[in-house]
Amino acid sequence: MSDGSCMKFNNATQQIFKGTVRPVVVVQETNDYEGRWFAEAMLIDHSRSNLVFLVGQGSATKKREAKDIAAKCGFEWLCSQYPEVDLSGV
Repeated sequence: MSDGSCMKFNNATQQIFKGTVRPVVVVQETNDYEGRWFAEAMLIDHSRSNLVFLVGQGSATKKREAKDIAAKCGFEWLCSQYPEVDLSGV
């Protein structure tokens, strides 16, 4: 998994929603550095009182990997929900 997952999720969201929805990937902080990190990819809709949609989740032994997994799931969700939008170039 590469750092590009978050960028693809961000770019796809911008292309689909033209700035009315903001993509966010949140990592749950943990004090157990031996355990797993958990992350969630969300869309925040500013046009509807900051309504939040959970579109992806991920967990991994490293913080960056959990964030990338969640962002990749968010990107895949966008692709499945908006097949009419060409996201191949993001």
